Order: sequence, then C-alpha cells, then structure tokens
Amino acid sequence: TVFIFLSFLFSTEIKLGHVFADRIFNELDEVRQVSIEMEKEQRKIEIEYQNLQFELDSLLRNYEQQKMLMSDDRRAKTEANIQTKGAELERYLQSKTGPQGELIQIQERLMAPIYEKIEKAIDVVGKEEGYDYIFNGSTGLILYTIDQYDLTQKVIDKLKQMSQSENE
Repeated sequence: TVFIFLSFLFSTEIKLGHVFADRIFNELDEVRQVSIEMEKEQRKIEIEYQNLQFELDSLLRNYEQQKMLMSDDRRAKTEANIQTKGAELERYLQSKTGPQGELIQIQERLMAPIYEKIEKAIDVVGKEEGYDYIFNGSTGLILYTIDQYDLTQKVIDKLKQMSQSENE
C-alpha cells in the first residue's frame, strides 16, 4: 500500500533544473566589460585618495616641524585643520567605497541590465523546456518557478485564519 501511495504521489512529475550563476557570469563579455569599467573607477578613486592623503601628510609634517614656533592660537587652528582634513579623507573614502558608496552604485547600475538579461534567458529556457523550478546550483536559490507552485496567498490566508482563532 505504501508503494501504491508513493507511486500515485510521484505520478505528477516535477521537472527541476539548475544553473551555476558564477559560470554564467564568467562566460559573458558584458560582465568582463563591467569588471574593466569598475577597475578604472577604482583607480580614479585610489588616485584621488592618495592625493588627499598626501595633502594631509604634508599638513602633518609641516605642523610637526613648526609647532614649537607657533603661537597657541595658530597651533590650535592648525590642529583643527588637520582633524578636519582627516575627517574629510575618511568621509571621502566612505562615500566612494563604503556599503552605500559610489563604487557599489556604479556596479549596481552597470550590472542591472545584465541581471535582467540572465533572468529573461532563465525564464525563456524554463518555459520552453517545461521546467517547474530552476535553482542556482551554487546557492540553492530559486531562479525560476511556475505560478501554480506559489503558495504565498494560501499562507497569508492561513495566518489570518490562525490570528482570528487566537483572538476568539
């Protein structure tokens, strides 16, 4: 009886597939072009950062050489200027390379059409080949599914029903 039940249960075949996104990215010329563009942007930022760092280092050297000859007022102003330049350098670095920085924004902007192109290709292959699910083989994330397996509304309805039962 168990065998009959299992064979009935699996008589509706679900077709699964997977892709390795890393390999797709390695194969696309567009991704290589984005990498080249990102390297150029990173070099620009590094050069600007080095210039700002050189400026700060010069201020520090001059200060160290002349601080004994400075009045208290001039010393305080110079120290404040050095602190301001150091903070500016830190803000610059954060605005360019931080989690919300310019480099990330540029990469997201350049990669968006590539992601869309890959997603479209996966959707087309999924539909043409009759797949129910396509996963990223590296991460296990679902990249494609057919709507009949979307249980979102059923879960929402069940949660509302459970919530109402608890309140009664």
